[in-house]
Order: sequence, then structure tokens, then C-alpha cells
Amino acid sequence: MELKTMKIICFTVICTLYLLSFFIVPPIFEDADQYLIQYDSFKRALAEKVFGDPLTNTDAYIVNTYYYPKSKSLGENALAMVLLMNRNTMRDITKYKMQLVATNGSGDSVKVTPKILKEAYANCAYINIVAHAQGIENMNKLEIVEGETRMEIPFRSPRTSAPAPVIICISPQFVAEQWQIFVSHAHIAHVYGGHLHLYVTSILESYFDLVKEYEKLGYVTLDFWMRYKFQNSTLDSPEPNSNVEWRNQAGATTDCLLQYKEVASFITFVDLDDVLVPRGFDSYFDEFSSLYYFYPNILTFQYPKREIMLHNKPTIHDINLVEQFSHPWFGTYEDTGKIVARPIDLNSMWIHRSFYVPDKKFHVVNHNFLLHMQRPVDTNGQDPITYEMRSFAIFKNLKLNESVLEPVQRNLERVLNSTSFQKVASQLPTHAYYFPIMYRCYYEKYYKSLDNTCPNGEGCLIPQRSDFPCIHSDADYKSGPLMTPVTFHYHENPRWSKDIGCYT
Repeated sequence: MELKTMKIICFTVICTLYLLSFFIVPPIFEDADQYLIQYDSFKRALAEKVFGDPLTNTDAYIVNTYYYPKSKSLGENALAMVLLMNRNTMRDITKYKMQLVATNGSGDSVKVTPKILKEAYANCAYINIVAHAQGIENMNKLEIVEGETRMEIPFRSPRTSAPAPVIICISPQFVAEQWQIFVSHAHIAHVYGGHLHLYVTSILESYFDLVKEYEKLGYVTLDFWMRYKFQNSTLDSPEPNSNVEWRNQAGATTDCLLQYKEVASFITFVDLDDVLVPRGFDSYFDEFSSLYYFYPNILTFQYPKREIMLHNKPTIHDINLVEQFSHPWFGTYEDTGKIVARPIDLNSMWIHRSFYVPDKKFHVVNHNFLLHMQRPVDTNGQDPITYEMRSFAIFKNLKLNESVLEPVQRNLERVLNSTSFQKVASQLPTHAYYFPIMYRCYYEKYYKSLDNTCPNGEGCLIPQRSDFPCIHSDADYKSGPLMTPVTFHYHENPRWSKDIGCYT
């Protein structure tokens, strides 16, 4: 065989193997996240070897920073930062060498370089980053240092107790008005031993007042979720809210994990319209404990989602949770689910999983599923979403027993006897206004166009109404001094505002 022919054959074989390994196989096995991560790592390593890894001046936002004097999983004097960083700072952002200086009351200090974890999937400019390091005992000051430039970072302590053994971290709510779904989730979670941690960007004022009443009862913890603003940004810096995956849900899941890391027995990360009802167990704690007993080598369990046919009621007194959930009408297919974990086993999170948990430590549950309440029929009996209709069918084997839901209904009725609840409930909207608008925007902007480069809700046209005012998160936004390669931004004094409007 001629040398030229051999070279052609060899080149063809190499190209075929490359195409199969990195362009054909990954789309076929699109859920094989670990495989795709290895592929991305290979691409970065190859590009870095050929082209180097130059630094670019960018901006980053510090979402929250936590200091753990003692941590079962992070060690003593541990630091954990949740950041939104520009992936274009360098080719492999996990190799970024951040410099921190931790100081205590005695004037002692230590300089550390945190380990950088990336929890992101979409190709957005800004990505969820978690930085872990060991600080100093009795730390009272934390700074980012670059050369002679210093910037002090506000930090906080994680929670020292949990309202329930199972914490349910809810993804950030924006232009939230579906109070019926919140009521259902709050009561189911409470009866079965869970506590909601609810992040909010914007919410109808009457709905906000309702959530505050539930917070007084210990059903939910209300938390701020901010839009990102750079008071002073670098030249040509991308606008952060338009260039982050799903309003930085991954940042919220990670933040919730870090808040309850030392005090919760189990933690779940779901949307508000994803509710879990234990099957064969009296509580979430018992069901999750059983999973870890029978699968001792698994770190995270994913519960798939299946849509349930749901009809909203115009008033809170009309809600009957037995009628609402004890029927056999379900969607004909399952969707990608959400996970439950022991907080001690995780140091960071994405939306549907942590990319630092290998596939062999990740298990999809097959005995139960999340009830997905995505598109309830409105109170007038009309489907607010008249396109992309879901297919439902009768699945008698999936139907929940009425006896499982009767304690939840009794719990709701006890709460409704409160005078304060009756006053707040009378102000709630009786039909949906914002939900169809937001769903249509998401459908046109993302699902219909299949534009998955950087999915988010920015740019939606949201007509404001004076009779549907919103409460919006707000804060004092700060920018640190210009640094190379990253200038950092953060916020202080978070608060609720009536003056911003109903926006994402």
C-alpha cells in the first residue's frame, strides 16, 4: 500500500473517531452529563495547549459569602462564595486564581486561593461559580486582593437551625401570581415534614401578604433574589441579567444549599409548581431515609416530573386538596426531574443536579415522581395556554389515595379559620393575568425557537396594571475598584420595594 494512501486512511479513521466521540455520541446520549463535561474539558485542554489561556478583563457579581467556623463537610473556618462570573475571563474559569485575605480581631491574617467550582450548562456569558477556601479562626474581615488593590467583602453566617428536617429550596419567583399553587405546596410540605425556602424577585402584593402570613406560621422562609446591577463596569461588559441561565437558578440552589448545609437532614431543589407527596411513607424524612438505606453509595436522587391536570379555584376557601390531587389524570410522559440530597454530600448545585456528582453516584427514582402543576386551568374553566397543548390520560396506578391528602386538607382548613388569613385572602386575585403573558414569552423566546444558547426571561413585554401591583426585591448596589482581570460587584441592605413594578 502506498504511503499516501496509508496517510489518507489514517487521517480518515482519526477524523471518524473524533466525530463519533464528540459530535455524534453526545447528542444521542444527551443526558450523559458527565460525558459532555469530559468532552468540554478535552476541548479546553486542547485549545489551551494550542492557543494558551489569556486573561480578559471582566465583571463578576458576589451573590453571597458564608463563613463556617466549624463545618462537617467543609472543615474549620471554611469560606464559601456564590458568584456570577464571566466565562470569558479565561478559557477555563475553574483555573482562575482569586486571592482572598481573611483577618480576625487580633489582627492576624491569612492569604488563600479558593478552589473554583463551575455549575453551569447553557452557553451564557455569566455562569454560576462557587469558591471554597479555608479562612482564619474568628474571622471578622474578608477581602479580595489584586496587587495593591483591596476590596472588602460582606459575609454572613449560615443558618444554625432548620425549621424542619427537610428543606425545600424553591427557585426564584418573578412576576409571581399563582398563589393557589403556593398554598397547595405549602400545606403538603408542612404536613409531610418539609419547609419551603422561597426566593422572590417580584410578586403580586396581595400574594406577598399571603406568603408573609405563612411565614409567621413557620411554613415558609421568604428570601430576596436580586437582579444584577453593575454600578461601574468594565468596557463592553455584557448586561448580566440577559446573559445568565434562567435568572441564575443555579446560584439560588447553591445559595440555599450553603445556608442549610450544617443543619438540614435532607434538602431538595424544585420549582414552586413541583410538589412531592410521599408514597408508602408518612413523611419526606422517612422516604428519603429509605432511599439512602437501600442505595448507600448514591449521593443524589432525582425525582422525575409528571404533569397533573389541575384546576385553579377563585378563592382560597374553594380549594379542596383531596379533589385537586386525588384523581388519575396525568400527562402522558415524564420530564427531567429535580433532586434530593444530604447537604453534607454537596458543595455546589446546578438546576437539575450537581456536575460534581458522578453518574454512578446519581440515581433516578422510579417509585415516585413530582406532581408538576405547570399549567392549571384558570378559574373561569378556560385553559390560559391555548397552544402547545399537553396530552393527558387516565393512569389509575398513579392516583393518590384520598387518605394521603385528607390530613393536608384539614391543615388548610385550620389555617383558614384565622381572622388575619381571611383578611389577606379576600385581597387575592381571582384569575390569572401575568401567567399567560409570561408563558407566551417563554414559548416564543425559547421553547418554540429552540434557542438554547442562553435561556432566560429577559426581554419579555410585561404590561403593568395598577390593580395588580407587585412587590420587588431591591438593595444598595456596590462596585469594587477596578481589578485585573475581574472587577467585583455586590449588594447590601436587601429590602422589598413597592416602587419598581412587576418585572423579571
